[in-house]
Amino acid sequence: MNSISILPQWFKIFYVILIGLCCGSFLNVVILRGLKGESFIFSRSKCPKCNNQLAWYMNIPLLSYIFLKGKCAYCKEHISIQYPLIEALCAILFCITFLVFGLTFKTLFLWIFLALFIVLAATDILETVIIDTYAYILAALGVVYNFFDFGYINILSSIIGAIVGFLTMEILSHIGTLFLKHRAFGEGDSLIALGLGAIFGYKNLLIIIPLSILIQALISLPILSYDEFKNKNIKLCLAYIFVFISLFVVGLLNIKLEIDNTKNYLLTIIPICILLLWSLKVILDDIKNKAQNLNNTEKSTFKLLPFGPAMILSATISLFYLDNIKELVLNFIY
Repeated sequence: MNSISILPQWFKIFYVILIGLCCGSFLNVVILRGLKGESFIFSRSKCPKCNNQLAWYMNIPLLSYIFLKGKCAYCKEHISIQYPLIEALCAILFCITFLVFGLTFKTLFLWIFLALFIVLAATDILETVIIDTYAYILAALGVVYNFFDFGYINILSSIIGAIVGFLTMEILSHIGTLFLKHRAFGEGDSLIALGLGAIFGYKNLLIIIPLSILIQALISLPILSYDEFKNKNIKLCLAYIFVFISLFVVGLLNIKLEIDNTKNYLLTIIPICILLLWSLKVILDDIKNKAQNLNNTEKSTFKLLPFGPAMILSATISLFYLDNIKELVLNFIY
């Protein structure tokens, strides 16, 4: 460890980025072969389109994609942008972790967490599927992480957090059946909450899950609004826009503007609440109608964006800024 400490910082960063790129390259294999049910250990990499095995120099993280100009060397078909994105994302997150926590055992745990986060989010985005094994590994490592006192809680709170996380998402999912006629969240989301509960504990989940919902809303609302605009459903399009704007306006009123005069505050907030309630009614009515169509017909436009990536993003932010998020929430409430 002492020999490592005397190395220049730029060299350490370069080395960490290299590790992140290699890990990201491996994660791409785990993601794609995991979705196909194939082994990612004993078989060599090959082009998914022409099935030709790739030479070692075609597997250099990030550089191979650039040198090959994003095309397979054999069939000249385009290589998915997923490959360099995952590699670069992994390298960036590894580097940030190193800069914040240094080269410690805690950092090694966080690198593993982040790698699992990337896999879980990617499979959910690509196929709306969570591979159960990786969620269980995340939960188990979360307990070990807190057993060695690297995290925010003790081992008992970690185990309780895992149970509470899973049950919370299951309860929310079944409550959602009252409006959607099916689960509001997938079973995979409950497994992700199992892992996050083990890492952060049930008290911190009170921050992470609402933050996930906020992130989901900020990502989903513009997409849904645009879809409804294309479908010429202007009423529903406006409802999504009003909800999106309300999230920002209410936050600014509580955090930035700091309106002390109660009368002025009410004059500002009441119209927003009225628009928000109208928007939510329009959206819920539409969800009920589409859920009914889903039950009555084979084809339906009804869809829900995966919630797993929002939970993963919330957890990733919380790994570095949990205390800041808590302070922000308190400022928002009070």
